[in-house]
Amino acid sequence: MSQLQRATSTPRPSITPPVDIFESDEEYRVTADLPGVRSEDLRLDLERGELTLVAERKLGRESEPLSAERQDGDFRRVFRIPDEVDATQVEASFDDGVLHIRLPKSARVRPRRIEVNTVS
Repeated sequence: MSQLQRATSTPRPSITPPVDIFESDEEYRVTADLPGVRSEDLRLDLERGELTLVAERKLGRESEPLSAERQDGDFRRVFRIPDEVDATQVEASFDDGVLHIRLPKSARVRPRRIEVNTVS
């Protein structure tokens, strides 16, 4: 890399999005805040027991601001997924900058009540 390229290239900041994680008997749910991200700039991958969230925020400012606290950047977060998650049933939705991920547990690991029959 030339000195000119080094002087003019600025690395994009990496942003760790805040998340809430919930667990019930049937599923795990993850909610992530991704302000300023468009759905087409969002990717979610599930591979080898890891859920990877990658998103890009492009602010597209029309002019130079007087003060700029928000910045373009890449969101990235990786979650280790428990073995009991049924990877074929994972669902995600994105609305108003909030990502909702549903990770259902496999039926074989969900708690269940076993009926006890009376033998007469």
